[in-house]
Amino acid sequence: MLKYTLLAGLLTLGLAQAQAVKNPGVIVEAVDSDWTSLDPVACYDLVCGEVLQNTLDTLIFYNGANPGKFIPWLATALPTKQNGGISADGKTYTFKLRPGTKFSDGTPLTAQDVVYSFQRMLVASSEDGAVTLLTEPLFGDADYVRPGKKFGWDLIQKAVKANGNDVVFTLAKPFSPFLSVIALPYFAVYSKADALKRGEWDGTQASWEKFNNPKLENSKFAANPPVGSGPFALERYDVGKTLTLKRNDTFWQTPAKLSRVIFEVVKDENTRIQMLKVGDADLVGFTRAQVPQVSSFPGVVITDNIPNLGLDFVFLNQKIDGEGTGYLGSGKLDGKGVPANFFSDLNVRKGFAASVDYGSLVNDIYQGKATQNNSILIRGIAGFDPNAPKYKFDKAAATRAFKAAFGGQVWDNGFVLPVFYNSGNTTRQRILELLKRGIEGVNPKFKIEVRELSRSALFAQRSSGKMTLALGNWTADYADPHNFAFPLLASSGAFPGIVGYKNAALDALIDKAVDETDPTKRVRLYAQIQRAAFNDVVHIPLVQTVGFSANRDWVKGRIFNPITAGDYFYLLSK
Repeated sequence: MLKYTLLAGLLTLGLAQAQAVKNPGVIVEAVDSDWTSLDPVACYDLVCGEVLQNTLDTLIFYNGANPGKFIPWLATALPTKQNGGISADGKTYTFKLRPGTKFSDGTPLTAQDVVYSFQRMLVASSEDGAVTLLTEPLFGDADYVRPGKKFGWDLIQKAVKANGNDVVFTLAKPFSPFLSVIALPYFAVYSKADALKRGEWDGTQASWEKFNNPKLENSKFAANPPVGSGPFALERYDVGKTLTLKRNDTFWQTPAKLSRVIFEVVKDENTRIQMLKVGDADLVGFTRAQVPQVSSFPGVVITDNIPNLGLDFVFLNQKIDGEGTGYLGSGKLDGKGVPANFFSDLNVRKGFAASVDYGSLVNDIYQGKATQNNSILIRGIAGFDPNAPKYKFDKAAATRAFKAAFGGQVWDNGFVLPVFYNSGNTTRQRILELLKRGIEGVNPKFKIEVRELSRSALFAQRSSGKMTLALGNWTADYADPHNFAFPLLASSGAFPGIVGYKNAALDALIDKAVDETDPTKRVRLYAQIQRAAFNDVVHIPLVQTVGFSANRDWVKGRIFNPITAGDYFYLLSK
């Protein structure tokens, strides 16, 4: 890294001359952090997901850049009711496996390997992984498998089985986005024989409890992913430094054009940028503020306005646990604090929603690279209604709402409320300062204190219900409206459980929508869900941003799918 630091002061735009391709046939990606785990049961982020996506195969895969369209991959066809792959009641999915597929070690891939991969995910049920995306459709509850609790070995064995060369999944009830879940890289297939050889779960009932909820460091796959059938295989991993993938010449399709993919861990943003500039890295990540500088580099291509399936929103806690924090001040509406149930009053929530300057948010803070959102559903997801009403920056509306809140006490007495952003996140700091100006501009008795917390402290306090108000982001696990409606609005979802929000009518709508298999009827149901959430101000939706990416111009074939875990290097050439 030292040489790049020195180069930073020496490189000039004199490099404008055309450069010869460096490292032909090899892609080098500079990443900002190491991998927590390469074990599919513990991987739940795009960084580890990118490695798994390129070394293991899933039953189905994404059709180009479309996050909601799929093509058969290890399976020979997408299951439908018409071809018999989905049962008439919508609860059984059968995947016919592609014959002749081999793992990278040359051994055949069988239905038993598929069953083992999914059953091991359920057996481990790691709180670090994505298993709850699978337990929801298979068991009817997005929860972890634990010995002696509501589901265990009997349900695991029933949920996924082999039938000759077919794999059969049995769902608790119809679940429209099941194919979207199955396509994720966390649910990829790997060699059972390799897992057993390394000392992982042996596939039997007798030992499953021993391998339940394992510690990250105990996984035999933490630094060496299981043997898969993908276009690449792990060649070497120097923890904290470099991870190298080599081409898998036994891949069931034509082997990849690239011979290797090398990930280099480079934590310093300026160093990564200089590596891109001189061609020592082909792909790098950096903050948007650096785009003008990087776009001037010869031989570098910036792709902007990439669709992003994520929502930024304001998180309002309706049952603040103020014990030990001092965040509630006096704990009363006396101008010196707030009560724990401050945000349980709909008029308080309406007042806050009308106090955000959405125009400045989009144009100044996000530099025009975002769009104000009108609901918890987003563009690119089925059911999103671009004509649905939006919250507006409206001082008169905010005044009316605050005057009605808590029988007039909020308006008459005022309040002091601390709000929080994670250290170093200047974007979130500026958003909260924008909210502070809006709120305090309504009534001089209103006081907002913008405070900083470490990322770990903020997340821990948010999870334990101690946050008053914070900024959140939800990025789609899969491209289906249920992946927004359930975690953000359902009583048993992640955020309502934290903030103490319950709405039985909304819960019923969410259950009905995910069970519905008719696309037109689903859209109508999600329109009702959006309107109900808007009227109840469950959260305050802010913006949906767009992304960007940078690479050397000699890299060809990139496809930007907002759900895939980074790049699928099989498509790339250099």
